Amino acid sequence: MRLTDNELVAVIHLAKAMAAADGKVESIELLVIARELSRFGVDSSKANILLASSNTMEFSSAIATVSSMSADNKRYVTAYLGTLMCVDGNVSDSEKALWSLVSLLCGLPTMSIKEALSIMASL
Repeated sequence: MRLTDNELVAVIHLAKAMAAADGKVESIELLVIARELSRFGVDSSKANILLASSNTMEFSSAIATVSSMSADNKRYVTAYLGTLMCVDGNVSDSEKALWSLVSLLCGLPTMSIKEALSIMASL
């Protein structure tokens, strides 16, 4: 699986929104976001650039970017966001609502949290 820099920025933007959806961003959520970049071969200096770019990306641009991804990449995004909402040990209603909304707006595949965790564990 490959993602362009713009796609990574969009995914980071949505991941940070997911982390904030319950009203508090936990350090474990930020760690998971940062560590996930290594899956794509992103070093720390480039990670800082991508993270900064995600701060300036509009939510609508992130949605549009993810919407145009391949089916395999959309499956990854769904699983990643689903897993991210679990890492702090508490899945709030607001996180589930955001996951559902992003999935709808981006045309992401439907999956359960259990499926999301299983997919991410298998990568």
